[in-house]
Amino acid sequence: MNIFKTMALLCLLQGAATLHAQEKPADVPQQAAEKKYEAGFDGMLAVSYGSDTFGINVGGPSLKYRFSKNFKVGVGAFPSLIVLDKKAVPRLAVSPIIEYKHIMFITPYYGYDTNDKQIWTFGIGYKFI
Repeated sequence: MNIFKTMALLCLLQGAATLHAQEKPADVPQQAAEKKYEAGFDGMLAVSYGSDTFGINVGGPSLKYRFSKNFKVGVGAFPSLIVLDKKAVPRLAVSPIIEYKHIMFITPYYGYDTNDKQIWTFGIGYKFI
């Protein structure tokens, strides 16, 4: 009989502890911590032009710092199709990014061409996601 009383007392204490743990003060508002850094893939499509080169860029991996809700600055990699010397060539570009709402300003760097000249373009894109 003593064991049953002990088990009943333990069950009551556990129930009271569970009720106490679930209570939340109604007066304290919960604030979500705003992330300043973002890393991920951009759902973006952009066009860029420069140095007699035209590029079509799509979103790739990026790392950005958020200054405000609508303004971010970062760097990213963009799989691209560039028209160089009247040929369409796939290249991976790296670029600084300035993002305001859904508009992205980019400066893709594609490496070197056949004449050992660096390929830079300037462009604008729209972020879908």
